Amino acid sequence: MDIYTLKPLLKELVSDMEKKVPYACALAMETLGERVVVMTKESHVEPLDPSKGVVLTVFTGEQFIEYATGDLSRDSLLRASKELVRMAELAGIKGSVTIDPGEKLEKDWDVPEVIPNGSVSLTDKVNRCSVYREKLQDMDKRIVNAASVYAYTRNRELYVNRNKALFQDLKRGQAIVQALMRDGDDNAQLHAGDSHQGGYENSTIPAGKFEELVRDCGRILGAPRLTPGFYDCIFSPEFAGITAHEAFGHGTEADMFLKDRCRGAEYMGLDVGSQLVNMFDSPAEAGEAASFFFDHEGQLASRTQIIKDGILVSPITDLNSATRLKIPRTANGRRESYERKAYARMTNTFFGAGKDTYEDMLASIESGYLLTRPSNGMEDPKGWGIQLEGYIAEEIKGGKLTGKVYTPVIVTGYVPDVLHSISMVGAKSTIYGLGYCGKGHKEWVKVTDGGPYLKLKARLG
Repeated sequence: MDIYTLKPLLKELVSDMEKKVPYACALAMETLGERVVVMTKESHVEPLDPSKGVVLTVFTGEQFIEYATGDLSRDSLLRASKELVRMAELAGIKGSVTIDPGEKLEKDWDVPEVIPNGSVSLTDKVNRCSVYREKLQDMDKRIVNAASVYAYTRNRELYVNRNKALFQDLKRGQAIVQALMRDGDDNAQLHAGDSHQGGYENSTIPAGKFEELVRDCGRILGAPRLTPGFYDCIFSPEFAGITAHEAFGHGTEADMFLKDRCRGAEYMGLDVGSQLVNMFDSPAEAGEAASFFFDHEGQLASRTQIIKDGILVSPITDLNSATRLKIPRTANGRRESYERKAYARMTNTFFGAGKDTYEDMLASIESGYLLTRPSNGMEDPKGWGIQLEGYIAEEIKGGKLTGKVYTPVIVTGYVPDVLHSISMVGAKSTIYGLGYCGKGHKEWVKVTDGGPYLKLKARLG
């Protein structure tokens, strides 16, 4: 069944449930896609696990109760709605808290595809990946395994409450190339690529990406570790992105405020960084991989400024946390699937641009490092510690790059210390789209991050 055709029924169910409960809503979700992988020694094509279902939600005046089902027949959904109301009545319909259903709006949105994914044969997709793999393999004899991946995901979502009937058809394409290089006992592995909204047009990888990948993979092959210590650093836009994600990612998800699991709650309205620091989370960035038109709780997409001129001004919220904390909602209520709970989750998280040039940053450093090629990171929202890992720290001496690189590089520190040390901010902010983020070890959703070049002091190891 096409989930779009459920709109009249879901409206009916919401209306019927609200005869007994203060608030009700419904969300239908459908996910499908495919993944093409071509490697040196093997290749495979696989459909992404398809998912289709509905989650019904009611609010009793004190708590939210939900019922999820993959059976989309009318009888099944009617039974589910009645069972949900029964559960709410058993819990008790009471309390003075109300839910704002928002302004009346019925609207459909669609992400366009320049080249519709369905218009391209599987053979052509495999052939393009094969060409990319062979191109990468032939660029350096030390490459022992080369891989090329194309993935496409389509998410169709329908949200209904008493005032809203919203539908979005989100499409996303992703292309990646990866090289494993070996020289004697030394190995190095790097990948490159990006993801954006749209279709098969996102399967292309610029030639320059191949050259940079092979160059950097060769540079870290057998490279030494640097001497741990505090250094003047320049973070690349990619490294700035992982910093934004980890520094004020989970630490400003307001459901963590409710659980007293993040220190950021104590610093709202306070100075947490240099006056040059501005940070945002926004699902409203056109074309970015983690963008959407409304979240899974019917909140329309908009940009949220988390840090303004060094001041922590706003968390990101889901409906429950915004209601409990009596703070404005942001468009960050997201589910991994219809079977999973909604949480406050990041979308496109990034540092805002400043006025400095990369050349001026470089010239200002007598001795330090340029950090590029981040790999992963983690944070401790309660203690506000941060750890970032990357592949390349390139030496800077006398305001110039020496060409000497160290790998791997680990950045550790206390988040406000890291952000207060930012002394220069580049003039262009760029977002990168290959990331996913879990809530702990689960609840995976698509995210991106980014920023401009940043000059700061950091503890490297």
